[in-house]
Amino acid sequence: MMKKLACFAACVVSAIALSACSSFEMATNTNGVNFTTGEAETLGHVNADIWGVYVFGLPVISGSSVEPGKCVVFSDTVDTSNAISFLTHNTKQKLNADTIVDVTSERTTGWLVPTLFFFYRDIQVSGNILK
Repeated sequence: MMKKLACFAACVVSAIALSACSSFEMATNTNGVNFTTGEAETLGHVNADIWGVYVFGLPVISGSSVEPGKCVVFSDTVDTSNAISFLTHNTKQKLNADTIVDVTSERTTGWLVPTLFFFYRDIQVSGNILK
């Protein structure tokens, strides 16, 4: 029984390690609808997501706060300041936008049910981009 549990935990950790732990997505088709009443041009909506897996509060693997789709090991990057930095950096780099409005964040923590000691943390930050 212990070998099966250890094998299962190794499979779960391997699957997590091979997945992207951070993402940056943008929606630029607004169908001509402005997200604000000012004179600024609406470029779209952006969303940044960073998540990680922890054991007893210690980070095992988490998303890179610099490059989308990358993971880092034994580094705690799942926090609001990293998510905001990730959002603003990628928005500036990919869309050359100078304003993000209506920024919201959502933080989630949960137990990975099939494992005994692993927990996940996730933070998502989104906003509307203007130029």
